Amino acid sequence: MRRCNVRVAWLLAAAAVGFGPADGHAQSVAVAGHAQSRAGARTQLAESEQTDRDLLDPVTAVRLALARHPSLKAAGAAVDGAATGVAEARSARLPSLALEASLTRFQEPMVVAPLHGFDPQRPPTFDRTLAQGGVAVGYTLWDGGVGGARVERAEALMGAATAELEEARRGLIARAVGAYLRLRTAREVVEANERRVEAVERERDRAAQFLEQGRGARVMLLRAEAALGAARADAHAARAEMVVAERELARLIGEASDRVAAVEVAMVRASGGTPSRAEVVDRALAGNAGLMRLERRVEAAAASRSEARGLWHPRLQVVGRYVEYAGGAGREQGEWQGGVLATYPLFTGGARRAAGERAGAEYRGAVAARDVARLELESAVDEALARLEAELARVEALSAAVARSEEVVRVERLALEAGAGVQSDYLAAEAELLHARAALAAARASAVVARVELARLAGELTVEWVAAHLEWGLET
Repeated sequence: MRRCNVRVAWLLAAAAVGFGPADGHAQSVAVAGHAQSRAGARTQLAESEQTDRDLLDPVTAVRLALARHPSLKAAGAAVDGAATGVAEARSARLPSLALEASLTRFQEPMVVAPLHGFDPQRPPTFDRTLAQGGVAVGYTLWDGGVGGARVERAEALMGAATAELEEARRGLIARAVGAYLRLRTAREVVEANERRVEAVERERDRAAQFLEQGRGARVMLLRAEAALGAARADAHAARAEMVVAERELARLIGEASDRVAAVEVAMVRASGGTPSRAEVVDRALAGNAGLMRLERRVEAAAASRSEARGLWHPRLQVVGRYVEYAGGAGREQGEWQGGVLATYPLFTGGARRAAGERAGAEYRGAVAARDVARLELESAVDEALARLEAELARVEALSAAVARSEEVVRVERLALEAGAGVQSDYLAAEAELLHARAALAAARASAVVARVELARLAGELTVEWVAAHLEWGLET
């Protein structure tokens, strides 16, 4: 593919990227190049002639979408929430320390401090007002594995949230590339329609001139005008599709639609051939973010089952307190307390059994969802591979069809100008050329989308992958 060299002006940052400032006439333009080596992506930037439009390359579009689109914020917040859940679960396994204070007013005088013995020479103090204050410490020695299971569950849920964030990132990359290709295809179709309109206008003018000179029939002019009306209608429809594509891409990258309308988008092709099914399926089963999220859900459900089983075991704690007692008139007295506390609920109203059944149902559901996702993932890989093979074949066939149609139009045009051709044949050839060009543009885009979808399914779709595996440029 021949490339159009442009001046460098697209400067991107990892956290914040954006369009370069406009100067009202010619703006600085940049091309973020694709990588030729499989080891990594390299940026190829060149200085050359000035153009009147900025060039938005697919890597820049992807980075803009990742930096600005709000769809990642919800997934990021879920990761933050899951991280705090892990911290909360781990904190429950640490010793507890608490301050205690109370003030009680009794109807009758009450002993101020506990009686551990009775000394007639030092009778206990009674008072209607009793104040207590102290500090209590506790540590769970064993809880049947409940605390550990809760930590495992929280960590698994955090892994699921992280995988969901990565899944959202890869999905957004695929959407950005798809919107970019849709705009490029729409502009190619608009260009093809404009060429057809220009060609049919020339034929209409020629037919009108022949009619004025008495060298042609009126039906030739009517036929040309009908073809021109159809061509203009198709051109209007193509321009409407282009506007929709510009607005879609603008929403994804966080720019105004008129700003996107003012930039050039490059033709994109995917390097490499069709990968083997077994290779793609193996990579997908190992790295697909959606499947990883469901695997973490299975781990979380398994931890919930362990937690439910732990509820049937006794709980052993070490406890300690230091308490200060005082009456309304003062006379403070303090003491420490310490010991081991063992608890075992004999009856919970069926709560423990219900918790176990719920955890078991959640585990079975998580395993089934994971297994279904594996089947659907293989099906999606098959569909993407079939689409890629079909679109690559279509590109090859349609490229030849466009070349033949261009030659047919040229021959029909020469024959028509020489007076040996048939006008309807020329107009039909122009329409066929338009359809071939539009189909070729759509097939090229579909082939790239299929390759991007394979990378997404395999868990490989990143900004670096886009830079390394997609080729782009402006044909001259």
